[in-house]
Amino acid sequence: VVGLEANGPQRSVRLDDGAVLHGRAVLITTGVSYRRLEAKGVDRLTGAGVYYGAAMSEGESVRGRDVYIVGGANSAGQAAMYFSRFANSVTLLVRGAGLSHTMSRYLIEQIQGTPNVRVWTESQVEEALGDTHLERLVVARNGAVETVAATALFIFIGAHPHTDWVGE
Repeated sequence: VVGLEANGPQRSVRLDDGAVLHGRAVLITTGVSYRRLEAKGVDRLTGAGVYYGAAMSEGESVRGRDVYIVGGANSAGQAAMYFSRFANSVTLLVRGAGLSHTMSRYLIEQIQGTPNVRVWTESQVEEALGDTHLERLVVARNGAVETVAATALFIFIGAHPHTDWVGE
C-alpha cells in the first residue's frame, strides 16, 4: 500500500503496482509491537504461561487457576474482570500507588466489588520461573520480595501499532 484517499464515503487504497481498490471502509491489520516486560525469565517463557495481551478464548485456559496481570490501565482492568469469571483468583500487579490516575472509575469499582480480584500496588515482576512453562513469579511488592505460584501471567503495559506508514 502506498496511499489512502477519502472522497466522501468512498475510500481508495493505492497499491505500489498502481492498482487502486475502492470501498466504503478500509480495514488495516498491520499488528502491534507490545512493550516488553524487562524481567528475568519473561522472554524465555513467553508463550508458555507468559502472554502479551489476551484473547477472549483464553478464559477456559485459566479455569480454576491463579492468574497474574501486569498493568494498571483499562485494558488490564478489563482483562482482570474477564478472567475473574474463570480463574480461582486474579491479581493485578500495578507499579504505581493506585489505579485512580490510570483506570476508569467504573472499572475500579467493578474490581473492588469482585471478591476473587486483588490489586497489589507498588509491585512488579522481578523474575518468571519454570522449566518449560511458567510455574512461579518473583514479585517485588512494597519493598519486600516474595515468590508466588503462577501458571499464567498476562502483560498489559502498552503497545505500538504498526501504522506509521499511514500518515495523517
